[in-house]
Amino acid sequence: MSRSPACATAAMSMRELARLLEDKRVSGAPVVDTDGRLIGVVSKTDLIRRTSEGSLEVPPNYLFEVLHGTASRGSQVVPESLIVVADIMSTDTVTAHQDDPIGPVARLMAQKRIHRIIVIDQDRKPVGVVTSLDALKVFPV
Repeated sequence: MSRSPACATAAMSMRELARLLEDKRVSGAPVVDTDGRLIGVVSKTDLIRRTSEGSLEVPPNYLFEVLHGTASRGSQVVPESLIVVADIMSTDTVTAHQDDPIGPVARLMAQKRIHRIIVIDQDRKPVGVVTSLDALKVFPV
C-alpha cells in the first residue's frame, strides 16, 4: 500500500489534475470533499477518455490543446475552468481498510476489473492506495 495518497478535489480543473498526476507520478487519485472524505476516484484513463470525446462543437483533441495551452482563443468553446474532476470522476469507489488481508483485496480488484483500491479510515478519509502492482508484489512468483 502506498501511504498518504495524493488526493484530488471535485473542483480541480483538468489541468490541475494532469499536473497532480504527473508531479506525484501516479495514474490515479482519490477524490475528496472539503472535509477530506472520499467521494470518488479519478484516473489518467478518465482524463484521456474525457479529452478524447468529441462533439460537433468541440473536436476530440480540444481538451488536449487546452491542457497544453495550445488552443486558439477563438476555438475555446468550453472554458477550462468549467471542466472539473467532478465531471469525470467515478463515484462508485471500491475501498478497503488498513487491516484487510491482501488476498481478498486482490480478488476484489480482479472481480471488479480495477487497478486501484482506496484504503480508508473509519471517517472515510483516504490513508493509502493499493494498486494491482502492489498486490502482485506480495504473491510469490
